[in-house]
Amino acid sequence: MILVTGAGGLLGRELIRQLSEAGLSSRGLDHRKPTYSATESIVGDLLRPDDCRIACHGISTVVHTAARHHHSPMPRWGREQFFDANVEMTHNLVRAAEKAGVRHFIYISTDMVYGIPPKRPLTEVDVPAPLGPYGRSKQSSERTCLIARPHGMCVTIFRPRLLIGPGRLGVLQRLFDRIRLGQAIPVLGSGLHRYQMASVSDVAAACILAVKNPLDEIFNLGSADPPPVRTLLSQLCRRANSTSKLRFLPFSIARAALWGLHAARLAPLVPEQFLAAGVDFVLDTTKAQTLLGWQPRLTDVDMLWSAYESYVATLSSGPYTAPQGFRPTAA
Repeated sequence: MILVTGAGGLLGRELIRQLSEAGLSSRGLDHRKPTYSATESIVGDLLRPDDCRIACHGISTVVHTAARHHHSPMPRWGREQFFDANVEMTHNLVRAAEKAGVRHFIYISTDMVYGIPPKRPLTEVDVPAPLGPYGRSKQSSERTCLIARPHGMCVTIFRPRLLIGPGRLGVLQRLFDRIRLGQAIPVLGSGLHRYQMASVSDVAAACILAVKNPLDEIFNLGSADPPPVRTLLSQLCRRANSTSKLRFLPFSIARAALWGLHAARLAPLVPEQFLAAGVDFVLDTTKAQTLLGWQPRLTDVDMLWSAYESYVATLSSGPYTAPQGFRPTAA
């Protein structure tokens, strides 16, 4: 039996669906009533050790997807304390898993543990240097998981890029609003940098591979061959039949303005988000491909398009019709 935490979230729902397709039994844990179709379902809170103990009983593998994210209802200030809950949840779950004899623990971390990347794709051996409280909470959670390795538990850690899938909005809400309304889209810098993403279906597939082949490893996950941001956004606008145009903003001036807006509590992004904007941010996924046999299937454009389709569908009573001639492209 495989425990999936955050079972009602974007990744949790997709993972449970893929586990079912693979003929694997799952137990979903979420703090809300079930909106997914696991073999078993538990409503619980990972901040309560007893709930973690109950959830881990009879489990062989834990896939820990639950976390507080930037798209969670988040305070503008006091974010350090807000994200500290990620560390406490992970600590409770790892301890409960150890006591229950769980053999394999899969932790979904984040690319934000790395901080600002160098001018090359990041590999798993790069030293983490997270910029903000979210990244720091995930790095601390990784350390909590790794403590279990000497006690006999196999620990697999995934670091995906920005997770994209139908129903995922968060920071994309403002972008999609502007595209739908034909408004100008501000881009920090020249737009020649790449901003890689990770498909929720591809990340779930990586989890399935890890369940079948437990490895004490850390893996990056992201799309193959991400295009420059100006190409990515231009293609999305074309597919959406939007009249929006890209407006390129001088990097240093835009960043200074965002710091000012942040001080006034008006910034559309938190500092760790706009500090990484305009920077070439790509993860090297060779290790996952070599050791797990994992391959990303969706391009960044198709990921964004799928999320945009879902967004538009929620605004209308009927299904959204793709522009004539549109065909998904494989990565």
